[in-house]
Amino acid sequence: MRTLDLDGLAVVDDLGDGIRGGTGPDLLTDPGWVVPPVPEDVPEGTMAWLRARVARFSSGEAHARRRALAIGALGALGALGVSDGPDVNAEALRDAARTRTQELLSASGTVEVMARVARVVPADVLAASFGLPVTADSAGLVGDVARAYHAHGEPVPAADHALTRLVADCGGTWDETTAARIGLLVQAYDATAGLIGNTAYLALTGAGAGAGAGLAPEPPPEPSAALATDRLDQALRTDPPVRGTLRAPVDGGDPVRVGLVTSDGSLAFGAGAHACPGQAHARALAAGVLDALLARGCRLVSPDIAYEPSVNLRVPVALEVVCG
Repeated sequence: MRTLDLDGLAVVDDLGDGIRGGTGPDLLTDPGWVVPPVPEDVPEGTMAWLRARVARFSSGEAHARRRALAIGALGALGALGVSDGPDVNAEALRDAARTRTQELLSASGTVEVMARVARVVPADVLAASFGLPVTADSAGLVGDVARAYHAHGEPVPAADHALTRLVADCGGTWDETTAARIGLLVQAYDATAGLIGNTAYLALTGAGAGAGAGLAPEPPPEPSAALATDRLDQALRTDPPVRGTLRAPVDGGDPVRVGLVTSDGSLAFGAGAHACPGQAHARALAAGVLDALLARGCRLVSPDIAYEPSVNLRVPVALEVVCG
């Protein structure tokens, strides 16, 4: 499926592969439009099974049931010993992300933030919060599944193998509860990495949305929890990681693309029934990483930046920093 990097809510006439041009965000709350359906009668042990069992690709009663399972998983941070509500849970995630990032930044020399931090910390911290074993392979397994999550065509054996290992880590039961936890890990893999990367670039260049556009960088302010939160808010307004999503008519028909980029960042986590249930958690994970980067005095090796070849996501390919 071709995708397109949207700079706003512009209509696009032809995206190929049967996808019609994008339209306004009202479709996100219109009951006449749903996420494009996926096959339900599929075997265990495959990525098709995961797509058929998570809230992300569901509608109606099945979506409500599966979304409730995801929200329950986000609200019960067993391994972190916290169960007093979403705000406290988010703070626990921020603390855990900060600690994990500090560990990963402890090595001397250059650190490539995207591969070694942004794509590791969210997976490791979330997995631990779900009570799952965290090993050196955990983030890689989630990455293998994430890369095939939206690939509805040919089977991807590496992703199927990784999914089977993740199901085993969840207790070995192929059910919706297991799918909900894996789905959260997978959806956090790219989107949260993009949020971390875009916010880190913004914070470490000091040039805001004009970085790389000829504007002189400003001296970075002193690191603080408030600074990390402010930079997150700014990144969600000016450079959000999720740029668009698909909706299809409930009575059948080709899907259309809905742009999620707005001047106030109000659609950065979607809207309507499919709005991201882990908004506070994603922000907390990103803030914890940024806390550690700022506290260590990390500096970009180069202000030049490239992005992954994705249409709906804006994720830096690499961010090299030196710390201290």
